[in-house]
Amino acid sequence: MLIEENKRDCILDNFKLINQKEIIDFIRSNTGLLELIEKVYPLLESYFPDYFYSLSYATDPEIKDLEDLMLCIHGDEKEFKTNRKKLHDLEREIDGLKVSNCKVKRLLLVEVLF
Repeated sequence: MLIEENKRDCILDNFKLINQKEIIDFIRSNTGLLELIEKVYPLLESYFPDYFYSLSYATDPEIKDLEDLMLCIHGDEKEFKTNRKKLHDLEREIDGLKVSNCKVKRLLLVEVLF
């Protein structure tokens, strides 16, 4: 799958992109990551329909060459505390997704922010 900056209905349009250039470069350099995001998005809408989502590219300052794509679910702390199991269930479903390159799953980290 290709990412085209001017393409309509790109899955990335459903996320606030914190550092867009780095995100797109990272996705382009990791075959299968865009496919994973496309499969994760319906799960996000199912588990956290009233929240909004962002993506950010991050590197580990202590470990050279450790890069990740952070998928942040922005929501209400009070509501999330009563439904903490949802995040665990979401992560379990993501682990079970079938994608062409299962190695990209380790590159996508899911986090809840308030």
